[in-house]
Amino acid sequence: MNTPFRSKTSLVALAVVATIGLGALGFFSYQAMTVVPATPIAPPPTRVTTEGGLTIVTLDETTQTISGIQSEPITASSHPVEHLAYGSVLDVQGLNDLSTRYAMAQADSAAAQSAASASGQEYERNLALFKANQSVSMKVLQASQVTWNTDKTKLQAASANIQSIRNSALQQFGAPLAGMLGAPDAALLHRLLSREDMLLRIVLPLGVDVAAPELIAVESSEHHRETAQLISVSPQVDASTEGRAYLYRAAAILPIGSKVVAYLPLPTSTRPRLLIPEAAILWFAGQPWTYVQIAKDRFTRRPVADQTPYDNGYLVSAGFESGDRVVVRGAQLLLSEEQRPPITASSCKDPECDD
Repeated sequence: MNTPFRSKTSLVALAVVATIGLGALGFFSYQAMTVVPATPIAPPPTRVTTEGGLTIVTLDETTQTISGIQSEPITASSHPVEHLAYGSVLDVQGLNDLSTRYAMAQADSAAAQSAASASGQEYERNLALFKANQSVSMKVLQASQVTWNTDKTKLQAASANIQSIRNSALQQFGAPLAGMLGAPDAALLHRLLSREDMLLRIVLPLGVDVAAPELIAVESSEHHRETAQLISVSPQVDASTEGRAYLYRAAAILPIGSKVVAYLPLPTSTRPRLLIPEAAILWFAGQPWTYVQIAKDRFTRRPVADQTPYDNGYLVSAGFESGDRVVVRGAQLLLSEEQRPPITASSCKDPECDD
């Protein structure tokens, strides 16, 4: 008879348990929805700093190895004091044409000389016979004389043509080269026409009291020096330049019309200067720079001012010291790191933090 009572008691107990369970679920749901304060994130280490007016790029040794950054020391050495001059590589096609014309004119002159000699001898023989016994008629004598006179005229014309060609060569290329036309042993002329040597016109600026040296160094756009030897004063100059022009020869293959820089040794003592290798040169904002490693993990960029191109590099006399380590690999990477905008760290990773 207690069954209805027990059933009612069980229902009440279930109701209490359900109420407690719902309360617990609500509590934990509330805890889950509560915003938990984010743990602050440490900002990344700053790689670019400014100290004493210098911009310093800091890279640990591991990063340097991975990036392939390498440096090497520079040392002072004695180099002769030089004066700069400028010039260009001349086209020798005109000289080749003159040489060909001269050879043809020589052949014509030799033929005319032979003809004049033969006709002259014929005339002298006819004249002797005519005077001796009248065995040669006046008509034959006169005909031989006309032939001789014609051959002499041709010889004179051939000689004049040779002189005209020589004069053209003198006006364009100077006396030494003009004198080599037609010579069987003109080794220099042969080397120039076969492009074994290049013909250069170097212009010494006005106001510079320097005699043209016998030997100079010339440099093309590849920054590689070649020795050039003086030939003569140049009878022609470039209309765009002013100064004394000289012809030089250089055993190098250079493009016709290309510009060259000439280095004229001055009659003064040498002075110590530093050679910055070309691999260390970085062009930025229109001027050359190089990165110097001032510590194991610190680099700074310096301008390469007051420089003189020399043997795949630049000679400098200021701004650097012997023993400075310049970056020869990875300079562009350092510049990119230096120019990179600063990274700002956020205090949390949730996108809602940006609101």
